[in-house]
Amino acid sequence: MIYQATIAIINLTDGEIKITFIPDNLMRAYLGGRGLNMAYLRHYLRAHGDPRDIDAFDPRNPLIIGAGLLTGTMAPNAARFNVSARSPESGILGDSNCGGFFAAAMRKAGFDRLVILGRAEKPSYLLLEDGKISILPADGLWGTRIIEAQDQLKAKHGAGTVSAVIGPSGENLVRMAAIMTGKKNAAGRGGMGAVMGSKNLKAIVARGGETIEVAQKDTLRALRVKQQNDLKNSKIVQVLGRVGTPLL
Repeated sequence: MIYQATIAIINLTDGEIKITFIPDNLMRAYLGGRGLNMAYLRHYLRAHGDPRDIDAFDPRNPLIIGAGLLTGTMAPNAARFNVSARSPESGILGDSNCGGFFAAAMRKAGFDRLVILGRAEKPSYLLLEDGKISILPADGLWGTRIIEAQDQLKAKHGAGTVSAVIGPSGENLVRMAAIMTGKKNAAGRGGMGAVMGSKNLKAIVARGGETIEVAQKDTLRALRVKQQNDLKNSKIVQVLGRVGTPLL
């Protein structure tokens, strides 16, 4: 059996939360990250008939947030998560990748993947902590900017709190809106922040506590050192450091 990844299916309309494991056959086929996001996106869009009938701002459009198998471990370049949904920009596939500390905190809080369905009646946010999820009112948060919202959530929930949030653009369904964590880490492609705003969801808050177990720590540590050295000597990485992702 491959690692048992935990997925939460959260219906904001009726408040139902189902926490289960991702089936072994799916894990072997897609591993994690974007691959599993695509499998679940296809499943939930097709569950309602013809996916072409589901607009990006339709409550039936799932917002899926997924981390990879190595996220939150000592592996290099493994701090990222993918956000997927039908895109309000293109009308078809929306998928964006984001760095920062949220993905590791989500996994340490007990979750590899979130499938967010429906629409909350009032502005809300999710709290992930110790393998449990709560849907809480976003009183005082709606209308705040990215940094302010994160600061408020950290003050309320304590040290170690990491959040992925939307700002006023996402709340107002601006079709290019991002989901952000930290000061500059953005899931900026495809308008995923607008999809989150259409669900009346201001933020996802994670309080990580559990260590992510690694089967062969020495092997992973050796691979990390090798990859870090390779990256330092890479011409592409040196240019990326100067001009950023437009290079790609």
